[in-house]
Amino acid sequence: MHFFKFIKRKLFNRKKTSPPISSPSVVIKVPVSKWKRAHTWGDYHMAVLLGEQLEQLGYQVLLQSIPEWDNDEGMLYDAVIVFRGKTLYTVKPNQINLMWHISHPDDIPLDEYETYDKVFIASDYWAKQIANKISTPVETMLQCSDLNRFHQASPAEKKTYHQQLLFVGNSRKIHRKILKDLLPTQYDLAVYGGHWKKLLPKQYIKGEYLANDALYKHYGSADILLNDHWDDMREKGFISNRIFDGLACGAFIVSDKVNEMGALEKYVCTYNSPDELTQK
Repeated sequence: MHFFKFIKRKLFNRKKTSPPISSPSVVIKVPVSKWKRAHTWGDYHMAVLLGEQLEQLGYQVLLQSIPEWDNDEGMLYDAVIVFRGKTLYTVKPNQINLMWHISHPDDIPLDEYETYDKVFIASDYWAKQIANKISTPVETMLQCSDLNRFHQASPAEKKTYHQQLLFVGNSRKIHRKILKDLLPTQYDLAVYGGHWKKLLPKQYIKGEYLANDALYKHYGSADILLNDHWDDMREKGFISNRIFDGLACGAFIVSDKVNEMGALEKYVCTYNSPDELTQK
């Protein structure tokens, strides 16, 4: 069951007194620390697109960054959707509290899941594991893409933005798995993202940021789009959002192998070792 169906049912089954704003309403807790840097986080763009879809369904929507999560304005909304990554949110009473667990499964204790009305998990494998351990209802809801934003590039765009190998993502100030497994390489590699200067030879770094609404041009124009996952996400079946966006653009994707990728596995070229990556 999707977010909006669950919210509608819960609102129908409860009495609401003196609604402070037009109803139904949803506040999305976005795991970004500062709005001025939000555009560099994929979670932010996914929250924006989710908010737009909810608004089309008649919901009033508010997005909040981490410093705003506990303020009074957020308490005025009927339902809370928490994008749970690395940051803990303490649920508030008198609201419908929904978790969308999208990353970092090793960081979440079982008792945190129990505080929510329902938990959506972006891994079929991990949803099954957690559902057997808690009383809160659990449902698989993978990450996704917006086909209005992510679609095939035009022939002219493919010619302009062509690269042999493309990786888009911040370094997180550590070596990313697929780049560590790949380098050195005989192929032309373009890397876009922040904090790479101390980790990669400068000839690979092509920019610190690509606008989200321009990513389709790059994803769909590369010969190979590279992707990787955090260790706990790979082991517990959390599929990167880049895979959904890349496939929507018609990209050929090479990624580390995620446990139980399901139907998506036949559309993604995966590898298990640096030698296998080089071969593929």
